[in-house]
Amino acid sequence: MDAVLLNIIGNVPLVTKIWAIGCVSLSLLTTTNVLDPAKTIYSFDLVFKKGHYERILYSLFDYGQFDWASMFNIFMNINHLTVLENSFALKRRYCWIVTLMLVSIIAISSLEQPIPSLGIILHENLVYYQIRKSGDDLQFRLLGLFEVSPLMVRFYIDVVMLLVFRRSWLQVCMNFIPGHLLYYMDETVHDIYGIDLCKTPYDWWLESRR
Repeated sequence: MDAVLLNIIGNVPLVTKIWAIGCVSLSLLTTTNVLDPAKTIYSFDLVFKKGHYERILYSLFDYGQFDWASMFNIFMNINHLTVLENSFALKRRYCWIVTLMLVSIIAISSLEQPIPSLGIILHENLVYYQIRKSGDDLQFRLLGLFEVSPLMVRFYIDVVMLLVFRRSWLQVCMNFIPGHLLYYMDETVHDIYGIDLCKTPYDWWLESRR
C-alpha cells in the first residue's frame, strides 16, 4: 500500500492523481462504514429516475474495499493512466475525452445494467483507447516467440466474459465501444477528413472568435 501512496503523491499528472486519491478515499470510507457501500452502486434508474446523482461520482471512484487487491489495481491503473494523460499536449482535451467516454458509458447503461463500477468500465475504455493510439508500441512477445497485440488479449477477455461468465453483449461492449468511438472520432476522422470532432467546447469558442 505504501507504493500506491507514493505514486499518488509522486510524479503523477493532476487528473490521474485526483482520481487515485478519490479511489483510495472512497475505499477507506466504505471499509470503515462511514459510507454505506450500497450507496456506491450505480444504476441508471436510481440515478436518473430517482435523482440519486451522487451515485455517478461514487461509482467513478469505486474500486472495492480497502485491501491489497484493490490497492494493487489502483497502483496498476495509475501507471496506465499516467502514460495516457501524459500523451495529451492539452490537459483540457484529455478531460474532454474522458467526459465524452463517460457520457457514452452512461448512455449504454440505460439499456443494460453494468456489472462493475463506472470507474472500472471507464478505465477499460481508456486502456482500449490507449492501445489503439499506440498499437505497435505496446506489443509484447509471448514465450519469446510470438508478437502479441494487446488487442488480442482484450478480445480473449471479452470472449471469456461472454462464454464463461455469461455476460450480455451490451455488458461486454460497454468495456470498449465508447473507447473505440472516441478513437475513431479523434484519430481516424481527423486524419482522413481533417475534422476534429473531439475539440473541447473552449477550443471551439476560441476558434469562433478568430
